[in-house]
Amino acid sequence: MSLPADGTDSDARLIERFKRGDREAFDGIVLRYRKDVYRIAFRMTANHDDADDVAQETFVRAYRALGSFRGDASLKTWLFRIAMNLSINVGRQRQSSRTEERDLDLLPDRGAAAGPLGERRLLDAEAAQRVRAAVGGLPPRQKQVVLLRIYEEMQAPSPAVSPVAPEAIAGAAPVVAGA
Repeated sequence: MSLPADGTDSDARLIERFKRGDREAFDGIVLRYRKDVYRIAFRMTANHDDADDVAQETFVRAYRALGSFRGDASLKTWLFRIAMNLSINVGRQRQSSRTEERDLDLLPDRGAAAGPLGERRLLDAEAAQRVRAAVGGLPPRQKQVVLLRIYEEMQAPSPAVSPVAPEAIAGAAPVVAGA
């Protein structure tokens, strides 16, 4: 049994098909969520190779555990939880070995700041870099909340998840939409 041509199977239907032995249903899950899982992994690790590894391992683990998926959370939330836990592990490994690298491509090109428009872009890029650095310096749990809320537009699951304290990002410049 293969995916419908328009890819409209719901998550519940794909899971049910997978549990009945239709391994192609998992392809639909991967196609539906691979970009989202990669994006959250990249935001957690700030490294393309690590994010690729985390995304791949997320789907390997999901494949192995999908047969016992209870549906207490949405499939997307479950996949994000796996990806975030794996990303935290990568961060711990990187921290313990002290081989953390900075991606130089994320830094603004100071030679391109000619004229008012170039200066504005430079200031925006520097502000964005400060925000990324501030978020990157948060403890893993707070980082998860910020990334899920801002980038994935998800709500915190309960009041037990503490929001990021303003002083945690005190050094970051505010980002103003449309400025």
